[in-house]
Amino acid sequence: MQKIESPKINEWLENAIKWQNVSRPLKISNFLPKFDNYVGLTWKLGIIENFPFNDFIQNAKSETEIKNNREIWHHYPEIFNEDSETGFVEIATEEIFRKFKIPYHDYKNDGKLPWNTRAIRILEGKIKETLSFILEKIPENENLIMYWEDNYRYNIEDNLFNISREDYLKEMQDTRFDASIYLYPESKNWCLVNLEDLGFNILAFNDVIKSQMEFLTQVENFKLTEESELFEN
Repeated sequence: MQKIESPKINEWLENAIKWQNVSRPLKISNFLPKFDNYVGLTWKLGIIENFPFNDFIQNAKSETEIKNNREIWHHYPEIFNEDSETGFVEIATEEIFRKFKIPYHDYKNDGKLPWNTRAIRILEGKIKETLSFILEKIPENENLIMYWEDNYRYNIEDNLFNISREDYLKEMQDTRFDASIYLYPESKNWCLVNLEDLGFNILAFNDVIKSQMEFLTQVENFKLTEESELFEN
């Protein structure tokens, strides 16, 4: 990873990012310049299969309720190892919504899942696998540029770098896929986006490379537009 001395190369992107002090909801157009195509890359989830979700008390307040939940957690030590995915079995996106009787949406209803049970976990290893596959298959995948939009959150002085695919994936994993990071080639024909608290990745690309993007059928994704709403509050 090497710092880029001239910031002008990134003006096309920085000038398009306008999410501060604007009305909500925030849309893709608040975070990206105009592209011909946008897709969301679904993050894989894992679940503890035999966890007694029906016995867990949501929004526990009393000592008795809190004790009930602690006793449940006591039987599932994998919950306390936040750096491991052991014990969490991958579950299909639509299946987990059916399990909890939540209306399915590509991304808007993720917050309604019972995350506070701690028995559902984002499988970061699977996210890395998906991104690695995409970066291997996508055209113009050399001489990549990384723009770290929220570098201040990580006490990093610089925010624009030349970076290899391998180093990019390492930075993503080191920040637990929660940093606002943009990756694009010199041609600017595509841009891979990770945003803080979003819960999926955005891949934007132009029609000039569309015929080379058929590999996307091999990963779970959904269509977006520049008007797709990302953050409501």
